[in-house]
Amino acid sequence: MQFKNKKIVITGASPDFGLTLSILFAELGAELYLSARTLEKAKATAAQVVEVVPDARVSAFQVDVTRPNEIAQFAEGVAALTDKVDILVNNASLWLSGSLLEVSEDHIVETINSTATGSILMTRKFLPLLQRSDTPDILFINSTASLENNPHSLANEAFSAAKAAQSTFADRLRYRLAGQGVRVISIYPPNFDNPSPLDEAKWFETRSHTEHMHLSARNVFECIQFALSQDRICSIDKIVLSNNNLLANGSHV
Repeated sequence: MQFKNKKIVITGASPDFGLTLSILFAELGAELYLSARTLEKAKATAAQVVEVVPDARVSAFQVDVTRPNEIAQFAEGVAALTDKVDILVNNASLWLSGSLLEVSEDHIVETINSTATGSILMTRKFLPLLQRSDTPDILFINSTASLENNPHSLANEAFSAAKAAQSTFADRLRYRLAGQGVRVISIYPPNFDNPSPLDEAKWFETRSHTEHMHLSARNVFECIQFALSQDRICSIDKIVLSNNNLLANGSHV
């Protein structure tokens, strides 16, 4: 298996794209360390992974990424189980839609803290474990909402700003770690559907540019797998996905 025995930390591993990532990496032979805002959600994801891959090695942790002490405890908990981490997937983020005046100030602060500050502190705490790996990768699940001149019809301005901060952090970190063997990869998907990878018909559905549909989680994961599978001399720093289906008004689905 391509990722056999790789030790992968996945944040935001609650039922959604985090669950999809967890199932797919487990099927590829990885050992998983999963976090979610509540322990119940993390354990639910772990249980579904084991149901699909009975011999999967999965550990679940409760982590609110807006709380630095919980991020530190997560890293300490993983360090107690393994001496290294091969891949850190910064997937945790608080989605926020609507206009600036439609959302509360608390939601704005939480969005910034979970998406930007949370991923920065998560990376900081896990970097020592990553540096012990022969194949360390840091992966950020970003969004086209963070990109200049790429308007996102649903995202709140605060969400876009948080994702832009995360993107800038990844760029600066990549420069800082140049020559140390640590790859820093950012994936920028637009809106995408998240069919279960266990539903083969929906997972492998072919979507045409003539249909008013979103991209699929399969499209996103195939890009992730491609980037992580390159020879170590090759770092695919960024992958920006777009929906090749424009509506009459020129906007993406």
